[in-house]
Amino acid sequence: MDRMKGKIAVVTGVASGIGKAIIEMFADEGAKVVGADYDVENGQKTIDGIKAKGHEAVFVPCNLRKKEDVENLKKVTLDTFGTITTLVNCAGVLVHAPFLEHTDEDYDKISETNFRSACWTMQAFLPVMVENPEQCCICNVASISSIKPETNAYYYGAFKAALDLMTRNLTREFSPKGIRLNVINPGPVFTNMTPKEVLNSPEIQAEMCKNVCSIGRLGQPKDIAYAATYLCSDEASWVNGIQLVVDGGACMMG
Repeated sequence: MDRMKGKIAVVTGVASGIGKAIIEMFADEGAKVVGADYDVENGQKTIDGIKAKGHEAVFVPCNLRKKEDVENLKKVTLDTFGTITTLVNCAGVLVHAPFLEHTDEDYDKISETNFRSACWTMQAFLPVMVENPEQCCICNVASISSIKPETNAYYYGAFKAALDLMTRNLTREFSPKGIRLNVINPGPVFTNMTPKEVLNSPEIQAEMCKNVCSIGRLGQPKDIAYAATYLCSDEASWVNGIQLVVDGGACMMG
């Protein structure tokens, strides 16, 4: 299992859910990994689990809403491994509320975590990648909420759409320099952002499977990790500027 052998990967949002699944799979596939999250306890647990398997891994406590934390993430990565080949921006927050109930605090939290932090990490690491672009790539995790309307997720969908467009725009500037950039658009996946009433109700889950996912089940974080591993491996060396929808057929359900 060496699809990521020789890669040095930074993944944000590793304390749980999709980010955790991605960094674990990268490490299992041979990458040296750096995980970042503001949830220090669970982020460290993720990295400790990776190291227990004999993989090289580092955890960096990081509030991605603070630029100085992003700069520290870059410093620790370079001090530890000397360079970076792979960046996955997975950190995100979701606020479900009717539009008229969304607050300024919601706007700031979602915009800064779901969009601005990814801009900051890309600004931090792209200059390093450009110096030695062989096998370098960025994968940003957006959502089908950016391409399919979702009630009560207005700011979330808007800033995930901004991340989509920013990523594809950046391919124009950085593809000629040897850097690939792609987006994954997950559908309904069981994570810590899944509402508790869904997590605790097999009946609601069954109804969602029937009405939301044509494939007959809700997603698991590993489903997205498989997609990220493909896009960040050499198998995808000719895949650039795409939005890869991984949603169990949700976008086909109308």
